[in-house]
Parts: sequence; structure tokens; C-alpha cells
Amino acid sequence: MDLRIVWLFLHIALMFAGVTVSYGITTMLRVAYGTGQTAAVRGVGMTAGKIGHYIPILFVGGGIFGLITGITYGYNLLAPWLIIAYVLFAIAMILGVVENAPFGAKLGKLLMQTPDGPVTAEIRELFDEPRTVALLWVDYAVVILLIFDMVVKPFGV
Repeated sequence: MDLRIVWLFLHIALMFAGVTVSYGITTMLRVAYGTGQTAAVRGVGMTAGKIGHYIPILFVGGGIFGLITGITYGYNLLAPWLIIAYVLFAIAMILGVVENAPFGAKLGKLLMQTPDGPVTAEIRELFDEPRTVALLWVDYAVVILLIFDMVVKPFGV
């Protein structure tokens, strides 16, 4: 068996898993928030707290296997589409560390001290803050652009 296909599979599988876990959490938190009930947000938040620490492992592992794949397939690692991927990957990782992780920590603290019932003003403020909403859209745009870049390989292989 050609090991290159194994590296490619591991790259794709880990990246899909990373996107599923991280963006799934974000999406489900937004859906739970839309119910207007603290208990719904808390349920998703508790699950996120248990699996969220796997997110960097999945993405870093996927990135490493991506580099191994590129090397073993003989890709030019400075090809424009790969440079685009590196930049988008870095943006996503920075957003995760600098924005999403602190958001999760703040939300977790709020949820632990908030009784069941309608979401409080503090929780609404956290979700509806213009910066949070804007970064949510940037985050989703980055993953869409990454998928486009990986499939289309703009500016050549």
C-alpha cells in the first residue's frame, strides 16, 4: 500500500473531525441560545467543555499530516494555494485561541452561576456583542475559504 494515501486520509479525516467538533459546538451553542433558555445553553456548554480540548489536537494533527502529505506527494510547499491555506489555517487557529476559547471560558463561568430559566442579560450580551457576531462570520468564512482553496487550488498546483 502506498503510504501517501494514508497520510492524505489522516489529513482529511483529522481536519473534518476538527471542523465537526469546533464548528459543531459553535453552531449548537447558537441554536441553544436561540431557545432563550439557560438550561439549553448549559447543556451544550457542558458537552463543549468535555470535548473542546480535542480541537487543537485535531487541527494541529491534521496540519502535520497535511505537510507530510504535501512532502510525500512532491507538492511545492510554497505553491500559492498552499500559502493561502497556511494563512487561513493560522487565522483560524488564532481566532480559536484568542477569541473562541476565552468566549467559552466566560460563557462557562456565567452558565455555572445562572439558574435555569430565560437567558440572562449577561449571557445575551456575550452572544450578541457585535465583535462576537462579526468574528463568528469571519470564522465561518475562513473554513469555507479553506475548503475552496483545498478543492480548487487557485493559482495552480
